[in-house]
Amino acid sequence: MRDQLAARSDLLAQLTSHLTGTEVAGLRRRPYCRALPPPVVAVVGGRGTGKTHAFARLRQDCAPVTPTAYLDCADEALRTGAAESPRSRSLVTEALRILGAGFTASGPARSGTLHTTRLFAGLVAIASGTWNADEDERIAAELRRLEPVSPARGDGAVRDGVATLTAAYAEAPGRPRATGSHVELSVEVLLRRLLTRAGRRAADWYGAYPGAQGSARSGLVLLGRHFLLGGDQRRRAEYFLGQALRADLEEAYRTTGGWLLRTGRPLMLLDNAHDELGEQLVRDCLTHRGTGHQDRVVVYAAFRHEDPQVLRGARRLPSLTSAVGLARERTDGLCRNPLVVIPYPPLPPAGPETSDGLLSHVDPDAMLPPGLPRALHRFTGGRPLAMTRMTAAIEELRSQGPPLGSPAPSPLAGLTLRALLDHRGTAPGPPAPTVAESLREELAPGEAGELLTLLSPAADVRAAALLLPAAAAMTTTELRAALDADGWPRCEEHFVADHCLRTLLLHRLWHREPDHASWIGAHESLTTHYASNHPASWQQYQHELANGRTRNAVAYLTGSLDRADTAAWLEDLLRIASAPLFTGLPERRGTAFTGGHRDLGRRVERLLHVAWLAQDRLELPESRLETASHGALHALRDDVADGSVLTDAAGLWAESIRSGRPLRECGCTRRGPANGGSPA
Repeated sequence: MRDQLAARSDLLAQLTSHLTGTEVAGLRRRPYCRALPPPVVAVVGGRGTGKTHAFARLRQDCAPVTPTAYLDCADEALRTGAAESPRSRSLVTEALRILGAGFTASGPARSGTLHTTRLFAGLVAIASGTWNADEDERIAAELRRLEPVSPARGDGAVRDGVATLTAAYAEAPGRPRATGSHVELSVEVLLRRLLTRAGRRAADWYGAYPGAQGSARSGLVLLGRHFLLGGDQRRRAEYFLGQALRADLEEAYRTTGGWLLRTGRPLMLLDNAHDELGEQLVRDCLTHRGTGHQDRVVVYAAFRHEDPQVLRGARRLPSLTSAVGLARERTDGLCRNPLVVIPYPPLPPAGPETSDGLLSHVDPDAMLPPGLPRALHRFTGGRPLAMTRMTAAIEELRSQGPPLGSPAPSPLAGLTLRALLDHRGTAPGPPAPTVAESLREELAPGEAGELLTLLSPAADVRAAALLLPAAAAMTTTELRAALDADGWPRCEEHFVADHCLRTLLLHRLWHREPDHASWIGAHESLTTHYASNHPASWQQYQHELANGRTRNAVAYLTGSLDRADTAAWLEDLLRIASAPLFTGLPERRGTAFTGGHRDLGRRVERLLHVAWLAQDRLELPESRLETASHGALHALRDDVADGSVLTDAAGLWAESIRSGRPLRECGCTRRGPANGGSPA
């Protein structure tokens, strides 16, 4: 897994080197994109597909060589900061402050500090709209917050700024105290006393603000007042403030010395850009460039799904590899697109030839059961977040084991995926959540995750509605929309259409109460629902199986064994055998691995249990199951209408068990780039 993640991160580093024209991860790629502005690159993948990991690595690799700023658009700190002073702050001003600070703190040491004077001046004009003469502590706190984007740094600069501003307020005729009355005075002090001559020249840019008529003073005053007014006026001010940051970045490259010292274009990383703030930042960037402005900022924005309004009209590429290939061309083909969408799906399936090396970095002594790496990849669906969390748990278990050479058995030797999901970290403090609990919270957080836990056994919206509590804060339609918004795929047979997420939710449902009341109640409700169908449906028996009852399913399958369409009969058996269950494994294995029955019902029961084990994604692939599937299918060849169907299935099942593929495909396993899967 580590090698797969590294290979994909290397591709993104190559693309970034082409776009920024600088060295990334120790290599510089030629040619680099010469067209201005470079495209906005939207990286699209569902939860847990590794976008944040990739952005973190880019930030680490690029910050020492080119101005680089990272923003998590879903960070609660942004909302908290804006809520502290809603009249003088917003999500956009908080985001621009953090981005500006990121740019000023990064880049090669030889290039000196990058100044964001225009951004600082605009933020001061906006903040001063709610200041008063007797609020020196509040003014000091705000100037301290803005210090990372200020052209003057240090406690002395903050003290001088506070003293100058409060003195000016105190000396003002009539000492106006109405909200917004100090914007004009603050701008006057800023331009005349706080900014240097170079700073005042930079602030002259505000003369282009609508209605300023070339006056920087008027532009800053209008910016501050429009922000206070809210609504469309505030949006205008936010948009212009974003362009102030871009103008500051352009200024840093305008001179020959600046261009030579900063050889790479600035890189802006917008994580979780599917959030409203991220879409607004991307839209503002595209709007600005659409009016003919040619800035050089390379923008990467991570989205969870590919259909937000802001991505309409983008050039959509089939893969990251194709994007790198286009960037290598000397025609600037990639860079002539204002917006490019690149899929970022889960890692591709691991075949038997590569699976054993997936965990070699945490199991160098090869103590894990041979099938565990492949089973882990099959369970997670290749989602890097899930793979990383479970790999970390394996590493922790290994560190707790006896030293190498000790006669005591290693805790890894008999490790199963079930045991791995139930593992709790051993860090000091309150009990840590299990691996399953922490993963479930990361992939399906909050109240939506709790409700999806209750609905996880459902096949469709109608079944989900039966399980949704009457007092639930969200409807099934809203929960379906929440899954879509997070980039989860859709499937005609499962309301939660991702094997990894659904298993984690089902695991939580099973462990919700000591007596498993929620689990039992959900499956009983669905059994009753489907039992009303005429003729009887396989769904009824699937939910009975989930509650550990096999008698009716065996009777149904035995009674329909002479059905003319043998393939349809086998399809029903596989659908029933896809039932989840977290208990009774020894009994299931005993039935599956015991053959030689003369009784027809016992032979059908054995085949059902073989398929049940083979479709359990928490089970490790083993050769004994291949042999059992072959024997169980052949034992029924003479009892069905078309024995060749079972003969063919024997070979297909054995190959699927060996390679870790599902015995039966559904929308959860037939995934393409559009719904979170790997390209074909």
